[in-house]
Amino acid sequence: MPKFKFRSMDKRGQICEGNASAPNLAALTEILKQQNLFVISASVVAEKTAAVAAAPAPKGPRAAPVGRRRRVTDTDVAVFNNQLSLMVRSAVPILDALSGIASQQPNPALRDILDDVCGVVKGGGTLTAAFGRHPETFDEVYLSLLAAGEASAMLPKMLERIGSYLDFKVGVKSRVRSALIYPSVVMGTAFLVVVGLIIFVLPTFAEVFDQFDTALPPMTLFLLWLSASVRTHWMLWIVGLAGAAFAARAYVTAERNRLAMHTLALSFPIVGRVVSCIVISRVMRVLGELLAAGVPILRSLELSEAASGNIVIASVLRHMKDEVEGGQPLWPSLAASDFIPEMIAQVVAGAEKSGRLPEALSFIAEYYQREVDGALRDLFAAMEPLFVVFLGVTIGGIAVAMLIPIFQLGGVVQ
Repeated sequence: MPKFKFRSMDKRGQICEGNASAPNLAALTEILKQQNLFVISASVVAEKTAAVAAAPAPKGPRAAPVGRRRRVTDTDVAVFNNQLSLMVRSAVPILDALSGIASQQPNPALRDILDDVCGVVKGGGTLTAAFGRHPETFDEVYLSLLAAGEASAMLPKMLERIGSYLDFKVGVKSRVRSALIYPSVVMGTAFLVVVGLIIFVLPTFAEVFDQFDTALPPMTLFLLWLSASVRTHWMLWIVGLAGAAFAARAYVTAERNRLAMHTLALSFPIVGRVVSCIVISRVMRVLGELLAAGVPILRSLELSEAASGNIVIASVLRHMKDEVEGGQPLWPSLAASDFIPEMIAQVVAGAEKSGRLPEALSFIAEYYQREVDGALRDLFAAMEPLFVVFLGVTIGGIAVAMLIPIFQLGGVVQ
């Protein structure tokens, strides 16, 4: 009899790992279910016996052809989940629904994953166990909601909740991506214009200045040196700029600097409001969906902490989890944070007393989701004049640095 290494979730939402012997995956799932454990993932750690060969074993994802990039986006997952939700609500058997979606899936990577999921389900495994084999595609929030849906026999409703969570997740990323288009275009245009002036225009001025023996302003000398250096040692400049960008990224993402950078992101003028609204709406959405699905509050806080994306807010949720373990309500931890608006603590306090916490958290998430749009509009309004000034100073400074010597030369000629 083969030995399985499994990862499961109990009714309190706690994740536990262990080893157990069972004829096949379906038998292991049933054994753990009798112990009030729901399988998330399982793999054989002993040699397969004839009993295993007789039962359909979960097949791993097919190897991707050389050159194919195996990447599944959140949008792909959201579209798949909406399709699955529609088919399950229409009383299509789950295995038929998965097979049908997989056969029409345009993304080869997701199609391979769904084929693997079908193999696990066909072998008697649960959906949570099947999707849990692919944590890079289906995160812990997805798996927790799915496990809650299977445990409560409310899979169609839970797939709708998962769809709401994924739509929100994709929507936030889309808003942020759209917000970055304008500054990226402006900065890219300015960079190309400056590089064009340095490489193609300044050499012409240098030839003119060389014909006259006159002192040039320091700014002009610097620009002429820069032009000659870029044209002569362009490879070194590319390597240097790439190295500087890599070093800056390494500094920002370094673990020792993350707390300072995340605190700065929340407190920086205008930008801080955008970041705060995004983080708060994400945390409240995840926490609200998990609690509404019946996931235990400690596990919900743990998953919300992981999904926050900001160390400062994650520390608030960690402290909140510790307080709840000690029998305290949620709102005091929110009220004690300088980065959580007082209104949220007041709403949560009232919701805890009335027993409508999941609904209140969803209302807060929707409110701050709308605030994201307003914060982005304010950010654009503040950035536009800054970009105009930046372009004017940069390009105008180059023009002035080149024209002043021309005027001086005109006086010398006269």
